[in-house]
Amino acid sequence: MGRKKGYTRAGLTEAATALFHTHGFESTSTEMLVQHLGVNRNTLFSEFGTKRALFDEVVEHYDQSMVTSMLGALEAHDAGLDAVGQLFAAFGADCVGRFAGMGCLMCNTAVELGAETPDGNALVLRYFERLSRAFAHALGNAQRDGALDSGLDVDAEAAMLSSTALGLFVMARARAPAAMVRAVVSTATRHVDLLRAKRRSGRVARPART
Repeated sequence: MGRKKGYTRAGLTEAATALFHTHGFESTSTEMLVQHLGVNRNTLFSEFGTKRALFDEVVEHYDQSMVTSMLGALEAHDAGLDAVGQLFAAFGADCVGRFAGMGCLMCNTAVELGAETPDGNALVLRYFERLSRAFAHALGNAQRDGALDSGLDVDAEAAMLSSTALGLFVMARARAPAAMVRAVVSTATRHVDLLRAKRRSGRVARPART
């Protein structure tokens, strides 16, 4: 009868996620993984094959768990402008709080590895697309509800908001000054409010009939 494993694959992936999130792919050594995961090298490579394969699984896990949680409110069927503003407020708080010095693992991977690793890059590109779709979904709902001008290019606005969010994650990784992070969040939320205000002011500014 074989000896029962003292670990689960999911548990190892979860532990490795924290390590890669903090140090990145290149700076996370095999020895660091062995020490942090509490298994020997043979076990580690028997379970995952290579460090690269483990990292790919970690990125997939992060996408399915953390990203899903992060974008949940924005992807809700009734998400609107309030969800956009609340998301940026949460991003701002996290960038100088629990994710200061860490940022977003998906964004970190894009910066560190770029297109040199096709498998990892495909995951990152899907993340970019998901982020943009989530913003477009909320803006589209607002547009259908009459909260945004019908002529607004929702996809272009979503791309701009996505790039702003990604910029915040890079700032978090680099431990940018809190005042700078707050300025970005304030400007992003004010931009969304101005889109909404433009619609309201358009109604008010309609010329009176003579």
